[in-house]
Amino acid sequence: MSFRVREQGFGKVRSVDGISIVIKAEKLKIDSPRLNVEVGSFVNCGDFHGDTICIVNKVTIEENNKNEEIKLVELSVVGSIDERQKFSRGVEQLPTIACEAYLLTGEQINTIMGINNEDKKFFKVGKRSMRGAGDVYLDLDKLLGRHAAILGTTGSGKSSTLSTIIQSILRDYPYPRIMIFDIHDEYKNAFSGQWSNRVNSIKWSEFSLPYWFLDLDEFLAIYYPDAGGTQKMNIKTFIEELKQETVSENLRDKISVDSPVFFDIDKLIEKIESEISSLTPSKQDPWNKLLLKLQSINNDSRYYFLKNTKEDQLSLSNYFSRLLGIIEDTQTYVTVLDLSGLPAEVRSICVGVLGRLCFDFKYWDMDPENLPLALVLEEAHSYIPEESSSSYSLCLERIEKIAKEGRKYGLSLLVVTQRPSNVSPTVLSQCGTFIALRLTSDLDQNKVKRILPDTIGNQSNVLPGLRDREALVTGDAVLLPGKVLFDSPSPWPRSNDVKFHESWTQGLPNNYTTEPIVSGWITRERGSSDES
Repeated sequence: MSFRVREQGFGKVRSVDGISIVIKAEKLKIDSPRLNVEVGSFVNCGDFHGDTICIVNKVTIEENNKNEEIKLVELSVVGSIDERQKFSRGVEQLPTIACEAYLLTGEQINTIMGINNEDKKFFKVGKRSMRGAGDVYLDLDKLLGRHAAILGTTGSGKSSTLSTIIQSILRDYPYPRIMIFDIHDEYKNAFSGQWSNRVNSIKWSEFSLPYWFLDLDEFLAIYYPDAGGTQKMNIKTFIEELKQETVSENLRDKISVDSPVFFDIDKLIEKIESEISSLTPSKQDPWNKLLLKLQSINNDSRYYFLKNTKEDQLSLSNYFSRLLGIIEDTQTYVTVLDLSGLPAEVRSICVGVLGRLCFDFKYWDMDPENLPLALVLEEAHSYIPEESSSSYSLCLERIEKIAKEGRKYGLSLLVVTQRPSNVSPTVLSQCGTFIALRLTSDLDQNKVKRILPDTIGNQSNVLPGLRDREALVTGDAVLLPGKVLFDSPSPWPRSNDVKFHESWTQGLPNNYTTEPIVSGWITRERGSSDES
């Protein structure tokens, strides 16, 4: 395909300065095909030197001393076409003065990116925002193989954009494996209807994270963060003994406190009580505090998810089979974990545990291509923040390990946040693709502008004015960065925006009463959205 179509020419190179090029334009609009010279448009400066692919950063009109209008278009170079007609970043030779400039159509852009309908690496997610710039496809291997981030303020369309991406993956790939950490119970609706037979939506009331899967640090972080050195050593010994009792004798020497093997927490409490009784009264106080906290968590209905499979002594193998939908005849490929009921004080720890379990699962699978897995970290700023507070340290350590090492084991992260300025820089720095939706905070804008490449140029200034579901997309998954309007998801995720006008117009629902609200408050049992 030629990238120099005479009818698409609009001007000539006036000046070249490093990677910045200025075009003196004869026109700013082409009627056939319908194309405009606008910020974000793609241009080929082609001549004897070859084809140089650029992006429009700025369009201005000046007047000369004869009051004649001079149309100037500023470009940034993003790459070039080699002799094999392949696109590569960077250029061997910059365009010369008076070189012709041609607008590129969507078909030409996608050809440059190596996209064709037969290549299953690419899947469609929306359209470029510029007129005539065509459909947008993402490279699946590079999107998930090198981690990705979706960034945008509340109401910018993060949830719908994420839903569109995952629905598109479900549409084009028969056997994906994606797990969504759904902090606000938004995504169950997005994967109902046509997607329901391929999606496992685990309601909060059915969510399980068995306490016997926790390593020692995780167990103490949930049950008693204030444990002293002697207490940690004794608890380690008690749990190790209890775990060894539940396995066959030939395995006991191989079982440690961190082995994901069942033990009875009630027996642990008995061992602690026995330890207390053997101490002098002056040394019992720290242990009484530990015992009280352990019993409190064990009997708190908000923490029921830790022991709701205790009676079955759920094995790790069965847990992952359920979690990943690896069940004969009823396989599912996207798991939506409703974590909306997690107590706020342990949410970060539990997300860290889930991430660590997935990492270990992939680590012990000797072939990373057996079951590549993508984890969607919704509301990431709430559990992997930039701050180094001890309450987040466990989760940060585990998620940052995935960010740095997960890709070689086939474990990918898709980080979703409304506050990129508050998210761990270690995690964001490992992301290869960025989908930046509308951002209104100066702190967030500045953080994202530092992440985006220089070739985006002035486009980064549009971040506060982007439409819903419109984003600047850049990185490994798209060779040519630019503004994208993502397709509408079908169905949509459940919006967190309360419709005040409906409620205040229609009044209370039939049979409304405060009784179930207060009852749940007293018993500390939070109902799911299905039951409300």
